[in-house]
Amino acid sequence: DAKDEINMLKQEIEILQKGLRYMFGGGTGTMTLDELLVLEKHLELWIYNIRSTKMDIMFQEINLLRNKEGILTAANKYLQDKMEENNGIANFGPITTNNIECPFAIPNEIFQF
Repeated sequence: DAKDEINMLKQEIEILQKGLRYMFGGGTGTMTLDELLVLEKHLELWIYNIRSTKMDIMFQEINLLRNKEGILTAANKYLQDKMEENNGIANFGPITTNNIECPFAIPNEIFQF
């Protein structure tokens, strides 16, 4: 039973190696229909596994970006709240310099004595 399985696996490995040589132009002979069908089955499985792994990685990246978005949104809200608290002390509104808006610049009037 074990010998049969070993022989079957050896035959499958041989077909796959022959298929790789065939696909990359290194094979001198042609493949039989059965060999091509086995190779096609394996290629379909490989493509399925590759796509599945790719989707898993993409979902992980999406979740990571959603977490970053939540952190940045919370930080933005915190900074906006701080600016509103400090709004009575100094005006940190947008300042225009040479037609370039600088939203976080401190007005010059603050530093005049």
